Amino acid sequence: MNAGLVPNALSVLRIALVPVWVAFAVAARRVALSGGDPSPAGPILVLIAIGATDVIDGFIARRLGLASNLGATLDAAADKLAQIACVTFLALAGAPAFTALPLWLMAALAARDLTLAGGWYAVHRRHGHVDAEHRWHGKASSVLLFALIIAALAGATPPLVRLASAAVLALVVPSTVAYLVTGWRQLNKPDGR
Repeated sequence: MNAGLVPNALSVLRIALVPVWVAFAVAARRVALSGGDPSPAGPILVLIAIGATDVIDGFIARRLGLASNLGATLDAAADKLAQIACVTFLALAGAPAFTALPLWLMAALAARDLTLAGGWYAVHRRHGHVDAEHRWHGKASSVLLFALIIAALAGATPPLVRLASAAVLALVVPSTVAYLVTGWRQLNKPDGR
């Protein structure tokens, strides 16, 4: 197997793990709704596997000089899919098995993702490609969101979940603005780069 395929294969694996996470979360919810005591171990372990493969694929891509625009786009898609699945489930159906995430956090993240997807589409349509790049603020908000999801799965108290949700939002807003500025610059450059 070509070494350049490894980071992208790990991103594809992350995408494949998302429905596994959903299956474990739904099973735990069924147990809770039937009066049982659901274990958060399955959803937490799958989420840790998703996070670990994210870290590993990024490390391999940077360390071995295998970073590519396709890899960055695949990585971002895998991250977004996992975030959307986890946040939506925990906001709409998390209780009683887990601590529910606030609906306002789900709405804010959905607005961010739709806005960035629209920007990506506009740049791609105009120039035929998008220079995808990860910035520290985007990674920081993803790490904090990952920790929040783990905490909600582990049964953190609702006040702690709301506080951590506010912290995620405090990173997401300026991060979104920064990505929009970068996208606007790409959109308006003659060659799109």
